[in-house]
Amino acid sequence: MKRVADASDQLKGILCLIASGAAFGSSDAISKILTDTYPTGEILFFNAICIVSATLVGMRVRHGRIRVQVNDWPRQLIRGSIFVINSFIFITVLAYLPLADLIAVLFLSPVLVTLMAPYMLGEKVGWRRYTAVAVGFCGTLLIVNPTGEYEDLWPMLLALIVPILGSFRDIITRQLSRTDTPDTMMVVTTTCLLIASALTLPFNWVTPDLKGLAMLAVAGLLLGLGMYLQVYAFVLGEAAVVAPFRYFILLWAVFYGYVLFGDVPGLNTLAGAVIIIASGLYIFFREVRHKGSLPAKP
Repeated sequence: MKRVADASDQLKGILCLIASGAAFGSSDAISKILTDTYPTGEILFFNAICIVSATLVGMRVRHGRIRVQVNDWPRQLIRGSIFVINSFIFITVLAYLPLADLIAVLFLSPVLVTLMAPYMLGEKVGWRRYTAVAVGFCGTLLIVNPTGEYEDLWPMLLALIVPILGSFRDIITRQLSRTDTPDTMMVVTTTCLLIASALTLPFNWVTPDLKGLAMLAVAGLLLGLGMYLQVYAFVLGEAAVVAPFRYFILLWAVFYGYVLFGDVPGLNTLAGAVIIIASGLYIFFREVRHKGSLPAKP
């Protein structure tokens, strides 16, 4: 039976999602600083340790026990592999791109899910949502700006792989939700990242000093906290009310980009982000309208 959230819970859910965006933005900003000194695999190794720990603690707090039961290993491993690839790409391009530009491009993922849904989920998508997808692509072109805003275009083109693969991950997540719990998905996925990043350590390791170790730990803990708050946001509030506030992360990205790196988003980036967000929100609310109020995520 669907839980109906009261106004107080809705507000708590919104605040949790805004706070999760702050945690993600802070973690990304620290990771961007760390890329000047530490290799990608090492940064992700510390991230993975903290995420796995946060996931297990969250399971213990919410359910009173830690229980992981995998019913669909093939999809779990595919999802984990996508997460690993995307994580390595994200940290790699983070060193080259303004934080706000990178975050804005990632918003393309839910738009791409709409494009893929008829073929991989059997969902019906009408012309209005296809139009929204096309509009979202136009917003992406504004941000990427292949006419030459960036000295090297390759980091932005590489960054585009993240939302593309992320849309496949989201599709697989929907399929897995029929057999496996979100906690199980989180544990398997982050364990895949932990193993993959650990395998890189013998080949490229920089012994961190005390400051570096603290920054690596804080970045990982903030990432784990962000994931934990994101889950609780959808536990407390209804998806239709809470989900639009996920875009607040862009404000944190702009803030940290300006304060820490002196990055000022160009008009193309801001216009493209607005277009992508608007198309994503249209798709989301049209889905809500056709399927009724969406239940909170477990």
